[in-house]
Parts: sequence; C-alpha cells; structure tokens
Amino acid sequence: MKKMAVILLSMMLLLCGCGGKGDTPTTAAETTAAETTAAETTAAEPAGDGTYKPGTYTASAQGNNGPVELSVTFSEDAITEITIGEHAETQGLSDPAFEKIPAAIVQYQSLGVDTISGATYTSNAILDAVADCVAQAGGDAEALRAVAVEGGEDTEGAVLADSEVDVLVIGGGGAGLSAALSASQGGASVILVEKLSALGGNTFRCGGAFNTADPERQKDIQMTEALSSAVEKVLAHEDVSEDHAKLKAEVQKQWDEYKASGSTALFDTPEWHALQSIDAGDYEGNVELVRTLTSNTLDTLNWLTDNGVEWTDQVSTVVGALWNRSHQTPNNSGADIIAALEQNTTASGVEIYLDTKAEELIVEDGRVAGAVITNSAGDKVTVKAGKGVIMATGGFSANVEMRVKYNKQWEDIGESLATNNSPGATGDGIVMGEAVGANLVGMGWIQLMPLNGVSGGGISGYVNSSLYCNKEGKRFVAEDQRRDVLAAAVLAQTDKLFYIVCDQKEAELRGLTPEVLSYMVDNGLLYSGETIAELAENMGVPADALEQTVKEFNEAVKADKPDEFGRTTWENTIETGPFYAPSFSPAVHHTMGGLEINGNAEVINTDGEVIPGFYAAGEVTGGIHGTNRVGGNAVPDALCFGKIAGANAAKN
Repeated sequence: MKKMAVILLSMMLLLCGCGGKGDTPTTAAETTAAETTAAETTAAEPAGDGTYKPGTYTASAQGNNGPVELSVTFSEDAITEITIGEHAETQGLSDPAFEKIPAAIVQYQSLGVDTISGATYTSNAILDAVADCVAQAGGDAEALRAVAVEGGEDTEGAVLADSEVDVLVIGGGGAGLSAALSASQGGASVILVEKLSALGGNTFRCGGAFNTADPERQKDIQMTEALSSAVEKVLAHEDVSEDHAKLKAEVQKQWDEYKASGSTALFDTPEWHALQSIDAGDYEGNVELVRTLTSNTLDTLNWLTDNGVEWTDQVSTVVGALWNRSHQTPNNSGADIIAALEQNTTASGVEIYLDTKAEELIVEDGRVAGAVITNSAGDKVTVKAGKGVIMATGGFSANVEMRVKYNKQWEDIGESLATNNSPGATGDGIVMGEAVGANLVGMGWIQLMPLNGVSGGGISGYVNSSLYCNKEGKRFVAEDQRRDVLAAAVLAQTDKLFYIVCDQKEAELRGLTPEVLSYMVDNGLLYSGETIAELAENMGVPADALEQTVKEFNEAVKADKPDEFGRTTWENTIETGPFYAPSFSPAVHHTMGGLEINGNAEVINTDGEVIPGFYAAGEVTGGIHGTNRVGGNAVPDALCFGKIAGANAAKN
C-alpha cells in the first residue's frame, strides 16, 4: 500500500485545487477491528504473570486520509517494536509522526507522548492503534497514557542559535522555499525557519494546480462558442479604474487579433489571465499585482522545471480556475513541488530549521533587521538579517478567532466550518507584520473551498468532465463557476453536502489505477456503481433523478454551449462505467487578505511607503485576489512572489 499512497493522496489532494486535505478526518470511521498475528493469542486472554501476553498484534485506526495499520510486538513486560503497515497518509507531512511517535512509545513505554505538529490525526491514529494492540495483549492502555514522558517531543537535529545571515525567510511552504532558493541563487546566505515539524505548508497539501498561459501546452485545446462567450462577457464589463481600462483595452486588441487570425486554438495571454482574475475577484484586486503575477507565471513554471519540478503536458481547468490553463505535476500533488524545492534549497546551502517559530520582528533604524525566534529546544534566539526578512507564513484559515474578527463575507465563519489548510495557517506573519507598521488589505475576504472531502476520496479536482449533484440527485450550480459561488450554492443544499459524479474515462484520464480505485471504494472513500442506478443506490440518492441528471448533462456536453446554469467548460460525457462519486462539503480554504506589498514583494506600511528590509510572499499577503481567489492561482502566487522576494532581498 505504501507504494501507491502518493498516487492515492495526490488524487485526493487535487480535489482542493490549490489547497488539499486538511487535518479534518475524512471518514466517519473510528478505530477498525483489530486482529492478532500471534497465532496462539487472542485479545480476550489475560496477560499472565507479566504485564503483557508476548506476541505481535495488529490494529488500525482512522488517520487523516484513511486507516493507518500497524503491528506491535510485546515481551512479557514491554513494548519492544512498532511497525507501520498500510496507510494512505500524506508522504512527507506524516513522516515525522511515523518516525518519532513509535520510537518514543518504545523508549518511554508510554502512550502519553506528544503528537506531532502538522500531523495531529496521523499521530492520534498511531496512538489509538497501539492502544488497541495493548488491550489485545492484556495490558492497560489508559495506564500507559498516564505514564509521564520526560523531555516531550524529540528535538533531535539542527537547533537554531543566535545567528547573522543575509536573508531570513520565515515560513517553509511554497512561498518560503521559493524565496529561499531564489535568494540563495542570487548569492545570499539564507536561513529558513518553519514552526511545524515538516516543510510544505498549504502548497504541500494542495493538488499542485498552477495556472499560466502556455502556448505550447495549450495549442491542442480548442476554442469553443461557450468559451468565446466568456471572453466577450468579461470584456463587456464597465471600466472600474484607469488601470482596469488599460488592461481591458490590451485584451480587447488581443481578442480582435485572435478572431481575425482564424485560429481555433484556445485563446489565452497573460493579460487575459489577469483580466479574468480581476473580474473573478469583483474588481477588488490590485491590477498592478495581478499583472505582476500573470506576467511571471510561465517564467516561474520554467524556473521550477529547471529546478526539478516535472509537469504533465495536459492542461485542464481545476475547480474555480475558469479557464483551461491549469498545469499539473505528474502525481497531481503540490508535494512534488515541495520535494524539488526542498532538495534544491538544501543543495544551494540554505539552512533549514524545523519546529522553530518566529515570534517578533526586529526593527533597527526603521529597517526590519531580523527576528526573535523560539528554536526547537524551546529557547529564544535572535537572527539578524543584513539584507532582508521575507515573511511567508501563510494565511489565517486555521485561526477561528481571526476569521471571525475580520469576516465580512459569510454568515458563519466560526467553528462550524472546518479548514482544509495546514494547522500552521494561524496568521502569525500578519500579526508580526502589523506590529511593525505594515498595512493590511483585503482581510474580510475569506474563501470557502467547496471540495472538502466528507467521504474522503475522489477522482480529480477538474470540472471538465464531472457534474455536481445534491442529495436529491440533481445539479444545482455551474461546476465551472467561481469558488465562492460554488461554496454558497453548496451551503444551500441539504446537509450542506454534494457529490461529484464522473465515470471510468475520467478516472483513467486522471491516472487512477484499479488498485487506487479499489482501495478508495473498499475503504468507503468513494461510492461506485456499474450503472448510474447502482451508483445512486450506493450514494443514497434517488436513482431516477440521478439518471435524468446524467442524461441532461451528457446532452449539454454534446451541445457544447452554455447550459441552464451558465456552464461553459465541457469535455467528455459521463457514459462509461463503472461510475464514481465522492461526497464533499465546504471548508475554509484561503484568506485573501494580509500584508500589503508592491510588485517587488516589498511590504508597504500604513503611510503607503515601503518598509525597508521587509518582503512578503504567498497567502500572508493581501490585495492580489480581491474577494475571491481563482482556483489554480494560489500556487503561482506563492511561487512567483516568493521568487521575486528572494531575488530582490538578495540584491538589496
């Protein structure tokens, strides 16, 4: 199972487009039935004269993405070995839990060991499964939970001390790693600190969708009447500002030239990408920043390629992307991007410290000159940065208090809504930046991702060949709409839940093997059926309604025109069994507000001036996405501005 875990999880992560699975359990299952592998031993037998009945016992418990299996070997008076078995946890993110927790249990003979930051559900799954095995062996799991553990979490590895460096990067997600690599390639010495036990942030969790106009990869995509109508609609919008009017005029000229050329290939340019993104954000986004983003996406994609990131040739439309410009890594996972960036930053000499949390920025003579940091041993240290500090700590989706404080978009953004973001997305960088005078913009706009897994599995986050239906078996929204529109539509459905229906063609197109599909179906992560009626029965929705819905969907695909919901993106019909449908409900996914920056990724203060020595990139910034972030724009946002911030800090 381990050999296919990356593929499985990348499929599930892709469902979030730009932000993958969170730390919310994805199925309702609790600890599964356990069985012993010691032939002569049963769970009901007493431990005998010793604490345990010797043998090896197997159990599983619910992790973040499905069951985590393990086996525990006991002597008469000790846990001697813990072996992790099959699981579908996210590789890299869950590794610290698998490495540290079993070792700590054996070392301390305790189930009171700390969970691992950023891998809480994986940690708890290990502890619960070991407790099950303890019970099977006749031991007292509750007594083991009460055994004190000296020293807490393992702090083995590099520990940050007082330091001086050219560039300090705070945050180890996609923005932070790209900034660190860019700065190092620019000749600067770099230290990167990450408060969690693993690198990656939201970029690791996302499906790796990267939007960019790319003439080579888009050349075989056909322009349709429906897509043309989408261009005309955005161009018809009244001028909102001088910058918008100028951008719109450029796109109008490009569109007129395209039509005059007689081309049937997909129309796309950096300017059209920018205009569409601004429109999708209700014209609240900063035109200069959006232009900076879309004019750098292809260059950044190629830079990532040069640094080991691979991309498939296929370009599609990830949920909320609005256009066929979403690029993917081979495993459909942001983990591919993080792995390449981590390898290259380390090779370039960047010093990386995990479990290391920045607490406050140091300002000297009006310049941000470093930070006070709590290292992995719990000590306060100071890092002085001669050229600059780059803030890349992400947004505040995991900070309920902060969400409620700033929200002006949703009726309820509190604890009733989970987040599928990294647990590290608590707004630390925004708070630190504001404390040194940074201006905050767009803080009230918070995006809900409609595709937060309830069943836990999925085929892909692409809308081209899938339909969304509610518990009544009916479509209720244009699947290619903005994410805020999709989320609002889902919240109005029964139990705030919906299904994504697709067929075997789509599963094969997205690279899911029979092994992966069987795993998801067998573990209740995915509903399936040889016919639509059988699928409906397994989903618990009316079969006649779902059959009619699929029939009407297929007719709309063949017509290739906007349908009654206004959908314009079509590809394949849903006709080839088996058929599949995971279930979803919205979750807090992206916070559009944060530190104001300019096109050089320099942070702006409340007086509209640059704060010397202070840069920011990624979700910690605001002003780029307006009221709504386009699906597939977050990864290029983080990596483009990370690259820009690193380069500018290095030459400062």
